[in-house]
Amino acid sequence: MNIFNLSNENFQLANLLTTVVKVEQLTCFDMIYVYHLLSEGSKLSLVQKDPKLNGDLVFEVRFNTFILGYVTLTNFSKALFQDDLELDATILSMAKEKYLPLKSLDITIRKKDLKMVG
Repeated sequence: MNIFNLSNENFQLANLLTTVVKVEQLTCFDMIYVYHLLSEGSKLSLVQKDPKLNGDLVFEVRFNTFILGYVTLTNFSKALFQDDLELDATILSMAKEKYLPLKSLDITIRKKDLKMVG
């Protein structure tokens, strides 16, 4: 049943839910070895780790097998992604200077399928 008269293509786009987060602890892991391979639009994978004491979700950000850092999801984002053990992400923006490692990294996390409630 198509209540909003959306075509299949638009319906699939409407099902996508994205959120933008900043990667933390960039200088603590493998980012210094692969920063020259990263660009806007690069694909990343997120693996869920143990939650923080306050219940916030923590995901490890990976580029291939290299750990870039961690992201923390709180509030509304936490409720959306709590059932996902692995997620896909893409690089939205990077702050870097020529020949120097990244200063900051913003990524978009996409949730493709939402649960229907009701």
